[in-house]
Amino acid sequence: MARPLRIEYPDTFYHVLSRGNEQRPIYYEPDDYVKFLELLGKTAEKFQVEIHAYVLMANHYHLLLRTRQGNLSRAIQWLGVSYTGWFNRRHKRSGHLFQGRFKSFLIQDDRYFTALCYYIHGNPVRAGIAKEVTGYAWSSARAYADKGSGPRWLTTETMLGMSGGSRRKFCLEQAVYVKRKESPLKELRHGLYLGGEEYA
Repeated sequence: MARPLRIEYPDTFYHVLSRGNEQRPIYYEPDDYVKFLELLGKTAEKFQVEIHAYVLMANHYHLLLRTRQGNLSRAIQWLGVSYTGWFNRRHKRSGHLFQGRFKSFLIQDDRYFTALCYYIHGNPVRAGIAKEVTGYAWSSARAYADKGSGPRWLTTETMLGMSGGSRRKFCLEQAVYVKRKESPLKELRHGLYLGGEEYA
């Protein structure tokens, strides 16, 4: 069977998702989360990728990013291979860590970009492991709420600009969205992009 089409363009926003093989954990302990974020930062630098939001859950991760070049596959494959090698050595295991190919969806416009940022940060709340988005350590939510608390490679200016540059306004809008328990993934079209039919 042919692989699903992967559309790659420069200067394009994507939602990226990858799960553990057989939905097993991909992080066992805090050092694993720390290492993954370190490698994510290296990915951003090495492949000129902007990371706008992320959340690391026990058995999967979500990223909201922008490619400066048409190199999404190379960037995420490098991240996956680098982390898997380190993880297997550290925990004395072998074999695949991630479940097949990562999933990626193009993002049509600002509305979907904003909704995805809120959605990604809301994952721990929906899973019942945090009462509010900033209560979870392994996401970019705290960096949006508190200047200087996030990694230097995280790009927050674009999203904050949609809230008039106000962190307080962003947090209020995000809290409202999370309470509504909505998912922008309901508008995933053809398994390729988030947007309207006309965007095809």
